[in-house]
Amino acid sequence: MPNVVLTVDCEGAMHDRCYTGEYIKVLEEEFVPCTWLIHMSMKDPSANTNLYYHEFVHKIPNWHEMGMKVNFENERGYIEDPKERGNIIWVAKDTLKSHMIKCTAFRAGAFALMPSDIPFLEEAGILVDSSIVPDANYKMFVNWAGAPRNPYHSDRDDLKKEGRNRILHLPIATHNGQHGYLDQGFNNLVDLFEAGSENEVVTLGMRDYYDSVEDLRKTIRYFRDRGAHFTTMTQAASEHYEHHMALAGV
Repeated sequence: MPNVVLTVDCEGAMHDRCYTGEYIKVLEEEFVPCTWLIHMSMKDPSANTNLYYHEFVHKIPNWHEMGMKVNFENERGYIEDPKERGNIIWVAKDTLKSHMIKCTAFRAGAFALMPSDIPFLEEAGILVDSSIVPDANYKMFVNWAGAPRNPYHSDRDDLKKEGRNRILHLPIATHNGQHGYLDQGFNNLVDLFEAGSENEVVTLGMRDYYDSVEDLRKTIRYFRDRGAHFTTMTQAASEHYEHHMALAGV
């Protein structure tokens, strides 16, 4: 079985309810790590950072990971300008750093990662990204049709092709157009889980404002019963490199 990476899009400050406390309880009971991706946009740069810093960071075990999720938007809407997008990445990094959170893991809101974002992310110290949804029906800003399903380094000009960018992409698990977010319900994801078992890494998502608590527990036990190994995004990247070095005899 592959590595399984559980991630949470942390946007609770913008919603009426946040289930992070319940998620932490399940993850501690099952002794499974998670990557928490703190949401940031120019509409309210520090709302979720403040929420997590004051309410949850001290409750999340130190064997988990804190990362960042950036929505490339402002009050006027979606932003395409590369320099403006780069500025948002730096604002996100500095906002999290001011709250003692150093990030090496990243996800673009709406999976809207662009080639021009990569140099800014590399400069900001990001090592691993999970913004790719290969062949998913979800196509709000970027169509990821044909993108790799296993971890890879992308091409400078086309993120759907393998290349020499330093950041390692962990594509979110997909199957028949469906992408692996637990708010779709455990029973509706079993086929996706089975298909993903052929990959090196199965990366799954949750949203902190949506109640996926029982689906999380079912998902953990499903993969554990099949001998899977749970890890964070950055640790999955480290193990990816170790595996390929071993295959190369280094």
